[in-house]
Amino acid sequence: MLVSTDRLDADVKEKVMSREPSSGQKWGLVGISLLVVLLSVGSTLYLTGTPKGFWGDDGPPREARYKHITLTDAEMACTKHAREVFGERLTHLRVDRFSSRFDKAEGLFKVFMEADIYPSEARERVARDTFINCFTATDAPEIKLFQYAKDGGQFIAPGEEEKGMFGL
Repeated sequence: MLVSTDRLDADVKEKVMSREPSSGQKWGLVGISLLVVLLSVGSTLYLTGTPKGFWGDDGPPREARYKHITLTDAEMACTKHAREVFGERLTHLRVDRFSSRFDKAEGLFKVFMEADIYPSEARERVARDTFINCFTATDAPEIKLFQYAKDGGQFIAPGEEEKGMFGL
């Protein structure tokens, strides 16, 4: 029995057309794929402990997040504070890593630095060699004590050097 080629072509086309997904199936696949990606990203952020600040909540200030700081954190806080205190007068600042340490008895990080500091903001004359002591807390990078001595003199607190004889 002979079958016409037109009839055969129509049967083949129908089988091929039935294998193609409909537009509803395509959108369903896109939706499922998007859901899988969102669940993956969400679970990764949750398991890694990403703070809520990532999503727009400010949360506590950065210093309040510290449980323990390291000597490096203390050095960075002391360096920042020294630059704020001396401003443009400061030329070179070196941390003495041999002497800087954690003092367990006092519960402080003790950071010792040397700096070259000009006598005035105009940076005239010669910069003086200055030794700086900076002590920080162990639970937050806050300065507990900051003092300095010029040319090996007595240690003083910032602002005290401008006072004349008898502290006046």
